[in-house]
Amino acid sequence: MQTLLRSGPGAGRMGTALGRELEQSWIRQENRQQEQHSAQMMDSQSHISTLQNQINPHFLYNTLECIRSEALLQDCGSIAEMSHALAAFFRYSISRRENIVTVEDELRNIHNYFFIQQFRFENRFSLEIRDEEDGTVLDCLIPKMTMQPVVENCIFHGLEPKAGEGRVTITLDRTETLLRIVISDDGVGMSRQTLEKMRRSMEEPATGQASGSSHGNGIAMHNVNQRIRLIYGAEYGVQIYSTERAGTDVEILLPLVWKKEDLPFQEAVS
Repeated sequence: MQTLLRSGPGAGRMGTALGRELEQSWIRQENRQQEQHSAQMMDSQSHISTLQNQINPHFLYNTLECIRSEALLQDCGSIAEMSHALAAFFRYSISRRENIVTVEDELRNIHNYFFIQQFRFENRFSLEIRDEEDGTVLDCLIPKMTMQPVVENCIFHGLEPKAGEGRVTITLDRTETLLRIVISDDGVGMSRQTLEKMRRSMEEPATGQASGSSHGNGIAMHNVNQRIRLIYGAEYGVQIYSTERAGTDVEILLPLVWKKEDLPFQEAVS
């Protein structure tokens, strides 16, 4: 049987179209394979990240405990104390599952954090806490990590650029329905323009992107403010007051809550 091969312009066009179709089919298959490979890599990375999140805290605590033990054996008390404070800080920040804690828990964590920073800055800075005489405010419930990010900003953006010594002061008071926390520093403060820019950034909705200010502390302050408002409502949150070369006051307003069952928006704190 004789096979007839078509020739001429029509055959050329058919060959070209067939070639393009085969090429496009090959590209589609290649893209599918790449997508499957990427999906597999992302899934593998997700599993790895999950394992890391489970392993790293325990590894960190065990390592810090080993350092502390060795420091005690070598009679290096300061290193042992710093290792203990660092382990306690990370245990509070990373491991504890509770999103709502007492004021006393939060202050204990701040003491550990400040103790570590005093080593770094050679005791240039001091911490003062003022609360009511009866101490009942310590039992109030607040979102975890409400105060520590503010204290951190006081150190790095208020006191560190300042020559000489500096102080962070935490003042706690309450009314029948309101808990008021004021965290102050006597650092370099902010200009009026920088303060207004920060205040505007505090009101921006969360976007998942860095929305800070030129002062460098907008992201943490924004996150604290948004989290408080998410849990309690827009009438609560963070206000900032500052005078250049005089210092900064950060006021945190929260409802006075003593029991977890009295918290609003339970889904936001679970």
